[in-house]
Amino acid sequence: MRKKTNESTAFRVALGGICSAVCLLSMFCSGFLPMLGYTIPTFAGFLMVVMIVEANWKWALSTYAAVSLLCIFVTPNYEATLLFILFMGYYPILKFYLDKKKSRVVKWAVKLSVFNAAIVIFFMAFRYIFTSVDMLEGMEMFGRYAVLVLWILANIFFFIYDYALTQLILLYINWFRKKILRRK
Repeated sequence: MRKKTNESTAFRVALGGICSAVCLLSMFCSGFLPMLGYTIPTFAGFLMVVMIVEANWKWALSTYAAVSLLCIFVTPNYEATLLFILFMGYYPILKFYLDKKKSRVVKWAVKLSVFNAAIVIFFMAFRYIFTSVDMLEGMEMFGRYAVLVLWILANIFFFIYDYALTQLILLYINWFRKKILRRK
């Protein structure tokens, strides 16, 4: 019985290392593929789903923490790094937990609160700390409502992202895991 525990721990450590390496490599690529600055953190965050399903939420959270810390030193694209740290990295873990709850109202209230808090911190960081990046570039036509329009568009994106993440989780669990990995 003890051998099985050691094997599963070794598997989890190895999987965490692989997921961390793929996350870091993709986040590093955001430096020379700036047009994917929002897509790459989203992909890296999805790898936390793999950690939850194959290990558990504690391993996923520790993988997220390790990748977040290393991203600060490795990733040249601060926008992608901040997006991963503030939302995209841990949201799949939170979503996996919240989707098990019965109350849809509480579930969506928490999801929207977390997302909007992350977006406000992200926007403020780029407004006051990373001043070389103008988050409102291209939004001049909306005048003083540019921030409001950007916020509304971000929330629309969030609903699309949440739905797409749900579909990817189902695809991973019901198809990839069963057909490719041959795990139940």
